[in-house]
Amino acid sequence: MMIFHIMLKAIKLTLRDKGFFLYMMIFPLALILVLGSVLQNAFSSDVELDKMTVEYTVQKDNPLGKAFGSFAMKASGKQVTFKKADSAKSGKEAVDNGDAVGYVDVKDDLTVTTNSPSQIEKSVLDGYLNGFTSQYRLASTIIKVDPTQATVLQSPPKASDTAIQVEELASGNDISAFEYYAIAMIAMVMMFGINSGINVFREEKVRHTDVRLFIAPIKKSTAIIGNFLGAIFMQTVSLILLMVISDLFFGVNWGEYSLVIFVIYFSLLFLSVALGMAVDVFSNGNPAANGAASIMIQVFAFLGGAYFPTGDGLMSKLSPIGWVRVGVKDVLYNHDLAAATFPILTNLLITGVLVVGMSLWIRRKEVY
Repeated sequence: MMIFHIMLKAIKLTLRDKGFFLYMMIFPLALILVLGSVLQNAFSSDVELDKMTVEYTVQKDNPLGKAFGSFAMKASGKQVTFKKADSAKSGKEAVDNGDAVGYVDVKDDLTVTTNSPSQIEKSVLDGYLNGFTSQYRLASTIIKVDPTQATVLQSPPKASDTAIQVEELASGNDISAFEYYAIAMIAMVMMFGINSGINVFREEKVRHTDVRLFIAPIKKSTAIIGNFLGAIFMQTVSLILLMVISDLFFGVNWGEYSLVIFVIYFSLLFLSVALGMAVDVFSNGNPAANGAASIMIQVFAFLGGAYFPTGDGLMSKLSPIGWVRVGVKDVLYNHDLAAATFPILTNLLITGVLVVGMSLWIRRKEVY
């Protein structure tokens, strides 16, 4: 019962703190909105291809030239246009002037001239020319074996528009900027629990209520657990609100994995509050602890990719924000429930070590 009263007291103190709502709600939502808007193009996988023109000339009246001329007529479309040049000189000038992506000189073989096209343009051009050469070689081989099949090759059967269907799978590597920063910012906000943990005992000392706790007939562990649960409760409320708001306004569909993701974030919350309490306890209430905690949070945010993507490599694994962000992303978009194991167990293990260390330290020093 006493734990409940201490927990309720901690909740009331937090509700009086306007800075709590600023850092736990307004600040992260503003960052998601700003960073998501500014960097949304950097996360987009949609690439628009400009119209391409490929000029060509047929220098000799041979089977290859006839085949390429027929191919050029059929391959030309809205996106890629094959245009017959007046001469080799005019075709190369078109490439030099940027009017054409490439020039193809058809003689006994194909000679292609380009002028530093983009990687996408080069891939498209290579795809068309490789497709032609493969088809031509196949046709030549079949005609040599059975000339009666030439008519089949000239009019190959066309596939229906629904013959090929593409199904895009959700991937953690293909998410919007708003989704990425919503996931990362919620993790960073949970890391703000360090400040809540520091203030758990700091508030007692500032208001001189720690003396009453010393003389009250309760165990020190009761005071620790009560204050700890009070800080956890308010952080949990902010976590639920952020997840709901990010779902409604930023397109993060937590879906069927919302409970697993909540547990991942909740484990980080446990870790951050315990870490804050440990910083205050082990520093014997040094006022510089708040500054050190703020620096620690920013370092974790930098390494964990809260402000800009850092990938899923070693850098992210050096930060609680990073391994939580990666775990949430893999569960949500890759449907890999096993990815939740590492962040949850790691956070709880570190939390347990910190709590045991604090208990031993307080018992030895007999002060908060």
